[in-house]
Amino acid sequence: MPSDDPPSALPICRCGTDRSSRLALPEREYSTMGTLYLLWGGTAVPTRVRFRCLQCGEIFDECRTRRELRAFIQ
Repeated sequence: MPSDDPPSALPICRCGTDRSSRLALPEREYSTMGTLYLLWGGTAVPTRVRFRCLQCGEIFDECRTRRELRAFIQ
């Protein structure tokens, strides 16, 4: 029987978690200068964000565009 839910446009892991879920852990990567800037107390934009599922441990999505990365500034 088909589901009435619209298909998700976001990639999902094998247990069904997508990047908007509470179970998706964003793992940020920074350039060398970005890391130094963070250590000095600044705010740096990550160079890559990978999403890991907390249930199954799978990395299932990644973002690299500047627009998306700005949402993950710490």
